[in-house]
Amino acid sequence: MMKTTWIVSLGILPALCAPGCMNFGQRDPVPPSTVFNPSDGAVAQVSYEEEVQRGQSPEAEPAQESSWWDPTGVGAKTLEATGNTSENRALAKKLFAQAESIYEQGMTQEGAQRAAKLNQAAGLFLRAGLYHQNSTLEEDALMYAGECYFFVDNYPEATKQYDNLVKKYPNTKHLDVIGTRRFKLARYWLDRHTTERTWALQPNLTDSQLPLFDRFGNAVKLFDLIRLDDPSGDLADDATLAAANAHFREGNFEAADRFYSDLRENFPTSEHQFNAHYLGVVTKLKVYQGPEYDGKPLNDAETLLTRLKRQFPDKTQENMQVIEKLDFDIRASQAERLWFKAAFYDRRREYAGARHYYQQIIEKFPSSNMADEAKKRIAEVQDRPATPTPPAEFLYSWLERKKDLPQAAPQPIESLATKPENDTTSR
Repeated sequence: MMKTTWIVSLGILPALCAPGCMNFGQRDPVPPSTVFNPSDGAVAQVSYEEEVQRGQSPEAEPAQESSWWDPTGVGAKTLEATGNTSENRALAKKLFAQAESIYEQGMTQEGAQRAAKLNQAAGLFLRAGLYHQNSTLEEDALMYAGECYFFVDNYPEATKQYDNLVKKYPNTKHLDVIGTRRFKLARYWLDRHTTERTWALQPNLTDSQLPLFDRFGNAVKLFDLIRLDDPSGDLADDATLAAANAHFREGNFEAADRFYSDLRENFPTSEHQFNAHYLGVVTKLKVYQGPEYDGKPLNDAETLLTRLKRQFPDKTQENMQVIEKLDFDIRASQAERLWFKAAFYDRRREYAGARHYYQQIIEKFPSSNMADEAKKRIAEVQDRPATPTPPAEFLYSWLERKKDLPQAAPQPIESLATKPENDTTSR
């Protein structure tokens, strides 16, 4: 299967990083089922003719949907609705064969006839799985049910069946196909979210292609499920980058930073490593709130940019203009941070601390305009005391004149009331 990728070209990264860039990568949303390629994740037909054990009749389990105690089938349908059916392999095979035949008919039709056939097939597949649980038949029945809903554009129900399949069969053989479906659906929901802005809590009651609530959140959830359910799959790194980019475009920079970090750390051989490093630096600069706040994001950005230059020298040369811009932004923020500290001590008249940070600006950023201003300010405060004169200094000096005050005796003076009567030393 061809690997699906989400490529971010550095030629358009400035647009991605600019404010109000919600239309980045915008295109007319196309339902995933309309661009389905049969060679890309088609579900193959499966035969369920199991071997019959010696001495066992093939008709040991009657393949009928009603019985003498339930001629109308109402009781059986009630058990199916509650999931309390008893195992009946023959009936499961019969239902699966019927569903598969209807599925094939529906795939050759269009419009309402196609929808009717595939919805009918989905119901039969789910019923077949109920009568032969914890089996390959149920595994394939859940997959086929999800495919039926996918091709009638009922995407929330399709994702529900895919989720049920992976939850019950974590190592299912259909993981690759499910990953492809989830990726396409997540892309589609993100496109619809971009072009048709709605609140996360605004319900969708009319469009079967969209989830009930929160298109963006459900799209990112699908990307996350791809990573978690198949971490070694071909789409795991693509989904990680796609989720990070989605958060970036929404302005959720802390969430984007977590996804970019996860891509760098857990997918070291990914083709997206350079983008993860570059966009990681940009995101950390977005997370940094200014000199009044924690400087860790700024330090992390500098470390990550150094690693990018060392790890990707060729791509760094190809994109030197944007790399130098990042380097300039980081150094400017660092100089601003030092100036903020120097000005803080300067206002408090703690000139030793102020001179210390002014000097750091001159040493670390000698060619900046801040260095010229720092030199001027150092010259102005050169002769001023390191610490300010405390208020009421005369009062402190007066209290320290201990020689004019009575001194405490080296030994405690005993009270006369505590001395013995025959003590004559004090007479």
